[in-house]
Amino acid sequence: MNAVLRQAVIKAHGQLERRTAAYLGERRVRVSCGKGCFACCSAWVVVGLAEAEYLREALEASQPEVLARVEAEGPKRLRRLAQQKNRPDFPTLYFLEDNPCPLLTPEGACSAHAYRPLACRGVLTNLSPRYCAPGVVPGLRGREKDTYLGQLEPWHGPEHYLKLPWQLSERTAQKLWATEQQVRGFTVIGELVGLMYLLGQPDFRAALQNGLAATLKVLRGRRLLGGQFGFWAG
Repeated sequence: MNAVLRQAVIKAHGQLERRTAAYLGERRVRVSCGKGCFACCSAWVVVGLAEAEYLREALEASQPEVLARVEAEGPKRLRRLAQQKNRPDFPTLYFLEDNPCPLLTPEGACSAHAYRPLACRGVLTNLSPRYCAPGVVPGLRGREKDTYLGQLEPWHGPEHYLKLPWQLSERTAQKLWATEQQVRGFTVIGELVGLMYLLGQPDFRAALQNGLAATLKVLRGRRLLGGQFGFWAG
């Protein structure tokens, strides 16, 4: 991985952590997220190329068994994306299916927590973790729904997640993508596990070395480009 981009990823992660900690301290908000709480790890996570490279490097160096799970899962996600990238409900449908991230340990902890991407770092709540499970909030009725809604504050959203950390993670990711475009000349944005898998494929690695046009050709050949939720490169 390019050393400049590696430092850019590390810097972005640190900035988000510090800003989030400052916000929680000012608000006196204590998050309920913790080890063994992993419902959000069934979400469809979108990252830029640099973060996928950074995470893959970490797994290659210290957790090859976890990387093997990523390699096994990646093709499945890419095939599904190629088929359903135009479905407007695709991310919601995927989350409701409760597909666990291959980075999870059997105990429900993130095996790459220190290297997790910005999209994961921005998902925090101070309400009960039970609300994070796929399908729970849409399924609330009657008194349970009233209890849930009564706990929401203006600084929540979407749903019971903390709004500012979510927004900070998105803005920080966008800045990181812009940095990569300046350093590499382009970036690729797509689903985390699928992108990590592609980084292990010879044709994709060679395309990255040959520039944007070659990279677009490989992604187009795999039917991953475009659509509402497909990969983007530029």
